[in-house]
Amino acid sequence: MKKIISVIFALMGLTLLFSACGGETYADKLKQETKAINRFIDANGIKVLTEYPSDNVFAENEYYKDPDMGVYIRVINPGNDEKPSKERKTDVYLRYENILNMLNENDTIATNNQQGIYMTFKYGVSSTYTGTSTTSLYQSQMYYFLSQACVVPLDHGIGNNAEVSLIVPFASGSTYQQASYAPLYYQVLKYRFTNPVPEE
Repeated sequence: MKKIISVIFALMGLTLLFSACGGETYADKLKQETKAINRFIDANGIKVLTEYPSDNVFAENEYYKDPDMGVYIRVINPGNDEKPSKERKTDVYLRYENILNMLNENDTIATNNQQGIYMTFKYGVSSTYTGTSTTSLYQSQMYYFLSQACVVPLDHGIGNNAEVSLIVPFASGSTYQQASYAPLYYQVLKYRFTNPVPEE
């Protein structure tokens, strides 16, 4: 009986092995993403910077590529002098305009925040940087579009009411991106935040 069970599990293992070999690998997904991003960069005449502008001022079609996360950032409006604080766990509110699935350039998956609902996170609290549920409209937006990549521009010193454009590889992206291997282009991402009043 033990031999029969061992043979059954061995056959199941071989079946899984061969079925996995027949599908796309992670390396294949990365190649597809790289091609899609490069095609987008070429088609839109984007100049990729290796150094981030210290004054947060970008020329038209300039994007900085973050070397750690692979996220491309273009600051449209650097915002005002009010900065968020990781120590005080600033509440950050995001609105977006036009998000594109870069694997298919005709696939605009969102045009603006549905019903005016913000995406939110606490700056400095990494557990709030992604969404894991789709049970409500608010949670669905977080699941599909919120990621660590949305935090990166704050680390570079943008202020309140800033606006940026992002190209986000799936490995640095939202829960949805990592599940579907889809790089996303955010045409406009708008930042609003409120800093807690320091205790006296």
